[in-house]
Amino acid sequence: MRRLLTIALMLCLALSTAHAQEETSEAKALFRAGIQAFKAGDMDEARRLLESAVSKGLSSRSLNYNLGVVYYKLGLYEDAEQTFRTLIPTRQKALAYYNIGLTALARENQDAATEAFQNVLASDPDDNLISLATRQLERLEPTMHTASTRKRWAGLISVGGGYEDNVALFPDTAPKKLDSGFVETLAAASYYLYGDASAGLRSDIKFYSRQYPSEHTFDLQVIQAGAKWIQKTAPGVISVGLGGDYIWRDRRSRERRARLMAGITTLDCPGPGARCLVRAEATQIFPLPGFEAYRGQMYRLDAHYRLRPGNWTAELKYRADYNDRDNLDTGDEFFSVSPERHGLDADIAYDLTDHLSIEAGAGFRFSYYRTPHQLIVPVGRQTIRREDKRHTMSVGTTYRFSRRTSLSLDLDRTDNNSNIDRYSYDRHTVTASLAVGF
Repeated sequence: MRRLLTIALMLCLALSTAHAQEETSEAKALFRAGIQAFKAGDMDEARRLLESAVSKGLSSRSLNYNLGVVYYKLGLYEDAEQTFRTLIPTRQKALAYYNIGLTALARENQDAATEAFQNVLASDPDDNLISLATRQLERLEPTMHTASTRKRWAGLISVGGGYEDNVALFPDTAPKKLDSGFVETLAAASYYLYGDASAGLRSDIKFYSRQYPSEHTFDLQVIQAGAKWIQKTAPGVISVGLGGDYIWRDRRSRERRARLMAGITTLDCPGPGARCLVRAEATQIFPLPGFEAYRGQMYRLDAHYRLRPGNWTAELKYRADYNDRDNLDTGDEFFSVSPERHGLDADIAYDLTDHLSIEAGAGFRFSYYRTPHQLIVPVGRQTIRREDKRHTMSVGTTYRFSRRTSLSLDLDRTDNNSNIDRYSYDRHTVTASLAVGF
């Protein structure tokens, strides 16, 4: 009898789960259909479909945001405001307040609109929302000194530690590898010397340090400083600037760098929540005594594409490097340190909750050294053009205590395959870090 009851209970649970999955699938289909109706300009049909998705139990920030926009376009401003307010406890807080401000303007409630746009500026928004909210406040009260409410500076401090199992990047053929724990620190700050995110001169400074308590030979410290002019235009945000780097290895000065930078960031690219970035740099390297082989130039091109559909974030990054260095000639051997590199990285993240997300990534980089190495080998001399293929994989999780404070745990694996055995290696790293923005 008990066995029959257990089977019946399991059957009920299975049917209940299948029914819930069927309803969820139907709700998602309604949501997708609602978005298509919205894009086609049929707001009444979009409203019906999106409200049906809600009634089927679907709940997401993307659904609430799009339903709020539909209400706004239909002139249902109270419904729109109530829907946007559901986003205030989420990471879209600043965007929610901005849309609440627009609904207040549509109802000709200037006091409520002013309050909402001021809340945008108090919610640590991105530069685009800062610009939009500031412009709305200036229209509402032309005499108010909105410049004082604009955030002219921002900063980040991150402190962490971890473990690395191949600090020296010993080749796969080495009988033993050198492992060590490490302490990692990052500090960055930006300040608008003139103007703001719409048009202004911004200064940036960064400090990065990784120290190995038991292996100081591999300690690394970097200071970067620069200034760039930022201009918001119709195609996107354009930036042009100058910068400099100072690098230490093993607590000794290694090299200085001077950089010329230019880039453009735009939201006018396909996909939900999409952002595109293209950036170029030209760098002159000034090595200190002992590192003269690295003197020369490096040219870099970066292209990023990011999507934010619903709770997902996906990013694709391409990087190309061209190096023209002096290289290392010992008399007996010659080593090229002037690679051409092409790298592609793909990262994806999913917000399990408003506070917790999981991330994964994979990457590939091909390095080609134009000038052949000349090496002494057991059978004589070898002339070979070095080629490396590097694969990376990573997984991680981030817990956000607030918009500005987060705790991260990351696991990384690097596998470098070279046609010269001494440069083939693999490395595993685990890192935990606490980051605070301000």
